[in-house]
Amino acid sequence: MPSTSRYKTHWEVQPDRVVIYPYRVFKTVAAVIAVFFAGIYFVYLKYQNYGINAQLPLAIFMVVIVLLFWGYGATHIEFDNSTGRMRKLLMGFLPVANIPFSELQGINTVSNVSGGYNYRVFRKNARYGKGIVVSSGYHKNDDENAVAFVNEAVTTIHGYLGGHRSPADDVPEYITTYKYFDQRDGIYVIKNKKIGAIIIGVIFLAIGGVILTSDTNTVTSKVVIVGIMVFIAGVFINAAFTNVTFDTSAQVIQRKGPLGMLDRRYAFRDFVGIQTLRRSTNLVYTGTDVNMCFNVPEKADKQEVFSISTLRRSSDIERLVQEIHQIMRR
Repeated sequence: MPSTSRYKTHWEVQPDRVVIYPYRVFKTVAAVIAVFFAGIYFVYLKYQNYGINAQLPLAIFMVVIVLLFWGYGATHIEFDNSTGRMRKLLMGFLPVANIPFSELQGINTVSNVSGGYNYRVFRKNARYGKGIVVSSGYHKNDDENAVAFVNEAVTTIHGYLGGHRSPADDVPEYITTYKYFDQRDGIYVIKNKKIGAIIIGVIFLAIGGVILTSDTNTVTSKVVIVGIMVFIAGVFINAAFTNVTFDTSAQVIQRKGPLGMLDRRYAFRDFVGIQTLRRSTNLVYTGTDVNMCFNVPEKADKQEVFSISTLRRSSDIERLVQEIHQIMRR
């Protein structure tokens, strides 16, 4: 049942058509801003002795801002099975995306570093790209609106997309040359950029050395700062010589470093799937973490996340995921 809350995703399942409204919260924001602007304008009229011509630009500016927020709240995405196309209509009438179903991979969850997630639709040629947002944000895995959205809207949409798939879509590309792994005798080692980590580690060691030899009256603070520099250097140097290996003979994945920090070992049979986590700093995309999820036999109903790499481009992420799946099938 679609949510009546303006803070949640709203959708309409019609005959051969699904319409989704992911930004309805902006209508509430528009109403709040309207009340705020009305108060400011009232104060302006009461205490400023200006004519109507002087007041009109401010009034127009306020109305335009409110209308923009309200209009953005009316933005919707429609999946029309009769035409076989997905459209995104900004403010409810401006088409900003018009994509054939044959080019769409499907709707998946996208997690962020704050622990929240939303749903986005992805193209086949950019399965790990930015995607198009089709839901509001959620924080709980069992959110009633999210569960209903998947069961009603997403399931229906995937049914539409299934009618436009070709047999070639389900045939995995066979990889003969690995981009992200070094291969030898059934053991695959993730390529590691050691030089950069070593250089950063040496820089922190040098900073610590400079601080250690500098003149200061506070010995305690010097020791603390030098200790921090040495610790950070150790983290980078340890990372430089840490290897992640996929042993197809023993059917195990392990991460092992010289200091034993964050060493892990998992069996292929406990592999659950791939998780991608988009990272942003000040709303600027900085990369996507590619993680593997494993069941933990010793801990019932618990999964652990095993970090593999951080990449930026969708094509690079998809290539790494393809290589991981091919190795896991051996």
